[in-house]
Amino acid sequence: MSNFKPTLYFDGSNQELFSLSSILVSSVKKMLIQKGDIHLSKDPDVCEKEIVQFAHRMRIDGLEKFNGRTLIAVLNFYIDKEHMGHEKAIGALIVYIPEDFIARLMWLLDYGRIDEDDEEETLDACGTVTNLIAGYFVKELSGHGYSHLEMGHFTTFVNSPLNGVEFHSEEGFKHEMAVFIRDEKRMVLELTMGHLKRY
Repeated sequence: MSNFKPTLYFDGSNQELFSLSSILVSSVKKMLIQKGDIHLSKDPDVCEKEIVQFAHRMRIDGLEKFNGRTLIAVLNFYIDKEHMGHEKAIGALIVYIPEDFIARLMWLLDYGRIDEDDEEETLDACGTVTNLIAGYFVKELSGHGYSHLEMGHFTTFVNSPLNGVEFHSEEGFKHEMAVFIRDEKRMVLELTMGHLKRY
């Protein structure tokens, strides 16, 4: 489906996460093309980073990704509805978008105009983009033989959540991917995931 050939910066200890990250990048590319005819300037590199956690929550910071106010949406994945009900996530997708790009992105994705001065509206837009990406990702995972995942509802933040975010606490690493549109970094995605069953 995709000729995605990422540059990989990690020691090879988590090949499964790299495979999932490759599927995520393909999903993002497919979503952007189908929804808004948006093409990436280059294929994203995949960078493995250690998870920083406190009290079993993953710390994230949008100001590490962009020099300015950054919208963040987090969506958790669960192996089934029972695990979702007990807030036992198998993984997490974090999407960072600069505040000054979200209105343009929604316009390109054919959602019409949003009020970029309305924080609630821009945060909801960031969540909408994340939900789109996650939906394509779950569908692509199924196409690659992985068991179906349940998607939680997105939560949104500006710059950084004070208490961190839910993730699979046995995982120590996440993969980061920067998305360039018209030669500018316009989104950053992070993915962490526990072991997934295949059928």
